[in-house]
Amino acid sequence: MKQNPSRMGIGASSILLILVVLSLTLFAVLSLVQARSDAALTDRTALGVNAFYDADARAQQVLARIDDALKNGRTPDSVDGVTPQSEGIYAFSVGSADGHTLNVRVNVSNGRCSVTGYRYENASEWIGENAQTVWQGD
Repeated sequence: MKQNPSRMGIGASSILLILVVLSLTLFAVLSLVQARSDAALTDRTALGVNAFYDADARAQQVLARIDDALKNGRTPDSVDGVTPQSEGIYAFSVGSADGHTLNVRVNVSNGRCSVTGYRYENASEWIGENAQTVWQGD
């Protein structure tokens, strides 16, 4: 009795091996790209957090100077950068390295200073696209 040779020869297993190697190579490249992207995002986040805490520390120094001015009988606007907004309300801004500003509002009454606003905002103005630059579907 004659045995039939296997229908799957050397060529089919070689093609399968090549496809597996190509798939693994593709997944390795995609993993590397994702890891680099995650590292870049982590670096940007760390810079943003450091910039915020630097601005926060400088704002706390200004608040301490306002407290010292009140203790010595002066008005808060005698401190550099502090401007009066309305009766008893003063404001100042502290810039940060990442293009944001920390805007602080304080209420001064009875010789005491209390913070009423503490906002970390983008310093640049957002400009939207006008109708001439947006595709109209023609």
